[in-house]
Amino acid sequence: MPQKSRKRIIGLEEYPEVSKIFDHNENSQMELTKWLCRNSKDVIYINSESLTAKKLYELRNKNTWLSSDHINAYLSYLSTKFHHVYSLSSFFYTKLTKAGYSSVVRWTKRTQISQKKIIFVPINLHQSHWILAAIFMKDPYRIAVLDSLGSISNDYAIAIGKNLVKWLNDEYRNKCNSNEIGDQIKVVLDIMFLNEEPPQVDGHSCGVFVCLFARLIAENIEKDKIKYIAKFEEVIEKFRKVISIELWEYANEK
Repeated sequence: MPQKSRKRIIGLEEYPEVSKIFDHNENSQMELTKWLCRNSKDVIYINSESLTAKKLYELRNKNTWLSSDHINAYLSYLSTKFHHVYSLSSFFYTKLTKAGYSSVVRWTKRTQISQKKIIFVPINLHQSHWILAAIFMKDPYRIAVLDSLGSISNDYAIAIGKNLVKWLNDEYRNKCNSNEIGDQIKVVLDIMFLNEEPPQVDGHSCGVFVCLFARLIAENIEKDKIKYIAKFEEVIEKFRKVISIELWEYANEK
């Protein structure tokens, strides 16, 4: 049986745990291309999320700005692939900050968040830029705010951290009958790429970075490695293909 050809990102060989993420064979890409040509009006389902064939095709265009449909579908996929993570919807944070905890109390009714190690919260800033907040549930609790443009201010990031800590407190009190995360406990806030050279150099790849950051964190890749990997020129273009292939393959399996 002939060996399937694979394309690798030069420079990531020293990180095999990362390189394997991009290690999709060309046959899968060709099969997806054929499927898109035949099924332009179809819809695929990723758990409770759905994605049209058109949206799936858009992932292959390096100039496409990812929508909430793309991000919610991929983060939902990650929640299934990695049982230690849980992803909230891209609409969660806006709803929480505008209408309070009571408006999102049912969003986690089927999940015991205290059993998860990491919670992802995608956030859309001003309807124009995606960032990711990752809550690490081990004591000491840590909230990482990942902004691929490095544009978020320190004060804004602190506000995000406070809002999420308050939400966690409310969750524990309401659903666990516990004050496990007390108001006085210290939560470490980590604002990645603040006052550093950011990895994003265009105006439309932020959503892909959110998906990439979530994938690397779910794979337990260390913070410094994430920063290093995110600055590879090829990574984002190739990760678009990773997203499209993984979502298509997952939907087919289901």
